[in-house]
Amino acid sequence: MEGFIVKKIFIPLLLLVPAALSTSCGEWLDVQPKTSVEEEDLFSREYGFKDALTGFYIKMGKTGLYGQNLTYYYMDMLGGLYESAPDVYDWSTIYAYDGTYQSTVNSIYSDIYNVIANINNFLKFVDQNRQVITTENYYETMKGEALGLRAFLHFDLLRLFGPVYRENPQGDAIPYRLSFDNVATPVLPASEVLDLVIADLLEAEKLLDGHDSEIFDYDNSADPFTEMRQMRMNVWAVRAMLARAYCYKGDDESRELARQYAIDVIECGHFTLSSYDNITVAPILPSEQIFSLYIDDYYQIVDEVFVNASASNILSAYESTVRTWYEGDTDARYRTFRRVSVDGGQYKRVSQKYRQDNYSSSRDTYSGLNSQPLIRLPEMYYIAAECTANPETAASYLDEVISTRTGRYDVTVTTGFDQTDTRLIYGVDTGQTVRTNELMKEYLKEYYGEGQLFFFYKRFGFRVFPNCPVDEMNEARYKMPLPDDEYTFGNNN
Repeated sequence: MEGFIVKKIFIPLLLLVPAALSTSCGEWLDVQPKTSVEEEDLFSREYGFKDALTGFYIKMGKTGLYGQNLTYYYMDMLGGLYESAPDVYDWSTIYAYDGTYQSTVNSIYSDIYNVIANINNFLKFVDQNRQVITTENYYETMKGEALGLRAFLHFDLLRLFGPVYRENPQGDAIPYRLSFDNVATPVLPASEVLDLVIADLLEAEKLLDGHDSEIFDYDNSADPFTEMRQMRMNVWAVRAMLARAYCYKGDDESRELARQYAIDVIECGHFTLSSYDNITVAPILPSEQIFSLYIDDYYQIVDEVFVNASASNILSAYESTVRTWYEGDTDARYRTFRRVSVDGGQYKRVSQKYRQDNYSSSRDTYSGLNSQPLIRLPEMYYIAAECTANPETAASYLDEVISTRTGRYDVTVTTGFDQTDTRLIYGVDTGQTVRTNELMKEYLKEYYGEGQLFFFYKRFGFRVFPNCPVDEMNEARYKMPLPDDEYTFGNNN
């Protein structure tokens, strides 16, 4: 595909934005896009920029993106976390990106680029009309948010449509859209895409540093735009993304930068690991959320696949499988699953992570109501564990998370930490190192229902993984194909 140019780029779209802002943060994020407005009018006032930013998060929260497919649904099907799902009868077909799941894959691609297109339009106007943004710190915060979102979205496109990076960093990946226009955009090598992601994040960090309010709870005295910053692309989310991106890059210098950024987030004081008891009460883990989306009436979406579906279609795995993954029933994360009986006297386990019953709508504190986490604190510990050379220190970062989940310290395997693991992990010879397998076990337990496990397997090039629905994974199964060159970016809104 070298030299491939996308022939058709999006036709400029009018932003879909909330009709008005509310004084309540919850209500503000709650409103749905109702009308299209002329962009010149939209961006002629400060609140128009607020509305546009909110529109990006609303679009990202749709079921075709992070409100379902890119979190607990399609991505976790790809990661082998389910043994039943709606209308899935042959699990090997979930990797049929140009067949059974072609429409799903194409929609993910076009919907993300649609959001990116509108972000680029926003970035054009935020500089062009800077004079209308009169509130102190708002220009820097708004532009930093938008750049952070552009990087976040391109990074996920890279993880989906790019090659297995550690094996082929120069392989063709995706276009990186930097402007809102009809200029044909080349498909770039994965390494160039990653460099552009990091560049956007570094600029976002510079803008947000000292300007982001860093208010991560309700504050009745604050402008709703400046409170509940974990529901937006805040400065610590940008730093967490830098940890994620540098870790993905993987060279020695980048790994050290990833470690530093991860530790900075861990030590910033805004986020804390949940206690053992709190995990079962609020499994969405609000105190750990660094970046999440507010999705109005989320229970109606999640209940459709975790509650109301029949036993044969409900998103679940057999009880014996889940017990094996969590190594017994004492892990607090295991206790967030409910038991469902199926034919033949067997049982399945169904995640209750997104059940909304225990989440308060009170404005006294943030409880996680209607939230879909996209970056949580444990990942920073895992990145630190991955990128720290000393085995004992690396294991200590894993243990910090494990101890809050199990009440004990488990990672004692440090001899041969970076040698090939001879153990079977959940009955599978992964061919990975001891360190990688210990990380894999924690990603599986921690991020069940959050869409991260498939990306972990792809990053390390696992040829087989626990509950893998095919005999062997390869690049064709890890790398979603780009839609053909007649596909129009952003034609869905």
